[in-house]
Amino acid sequence: MRHRACFFALLAAASLAAASAARCASPRVAALQVALFQRGYYRGPFDGIAGLQTLGATRRFQRRHHLAPDGVAGRQTRRKLGRWARHELGDRLLRRGRRGWDVAELQFLLRRSGVFVSIDGIFGPVTQAAVLGMQKGSSLQADGVVGPQTIAVLGRTRGRLFRLGLQAEVRGQIDRWSRYYGVDDRLACALAWMESGHQPGLTSSTGAWGVFQIQPATWNYVEHVLADRRYPRNVEGQVRVGLLYLRHLLQSFGDTRAALAAWYIGPAQVRRYGIGRRGRWFAGDVLAIRVRC
Repeated sequence: MRHRACFFALLAAASLAAASAARCASPRVAALQVALFQRGYYRGPFDGIAGLQTLGATRRFQRRHHLAPDGVAGRQTRRKLGRWARHELGDRLLRRGRRGWDVAELQFLLRRSGVFVSIDGIFGPVTQAAVLGMQKGSSLQADGVVGPQTIAVLGRTRGRLFRLGLQAEVRGQIDRWSRYYGVDDRLACALAWMESGHQPGLTSSTGAWGVFQIQPATWNYVEHVLADRRYPRNVEGQVRVGLLYLRHLLQSFGDTRAALAAWYIGPAQVRRYGIGRRGRWFAGDVLAIRVRC
């Protein structure tokens, strides 16, 4: 009995320590970890926690560059780190192709908000797709460019647990009905993220709404042509309609990129003119985020 009590006490202490570490995690520390990694001084996780590995790597870098080894990434240390530590989040607009400290901070905040993205300091297609989904889910202008409004939304914590709960429900419905309809669940997850940021209550200015941003005409087509039945206007119904339409496009075009392009610019457009630039962009970003789902 005493052994069990000791075990549970240790378990509780470990849990409290983990929770405390998570609360102390910082986007600035994550950016420092990435910068030190890029210079060859850090090999630990990009977790944003200023632990012994981060402290030791910072001091080694400082000694190597003839700085006071205080383990603090001050102005001189960041200057020596070069382009990977030049810009802090908010110093400039972030878009695809950027790299550096501010991109790593952005990726940390995206990850903390439950978005599937690597922390590497490089604003590539996966980060762009993650930003687009977050912007759509937050009713911001979805342009994939990170400015003050996007940063402000990412910095807020109020409502985050509620949003993560909704996203978990959406993902659960996608997992369930993807198996039922024979659709790649990761592809469906990525498409839903690109369209709404997994937000079932989102409605666009053109009338598209829900997890997959289905237009009323498309919803009507799925119900009356593809399925011959009605679907409820809840999360499950949104997911089922979206998956049925995605399956239809995949079967019609026989190619994932063409099907995704048809989803975005319309089947008739793809049949007549091919995928095109806009279709290639959309399909490429969905397939990029698919590897993180």
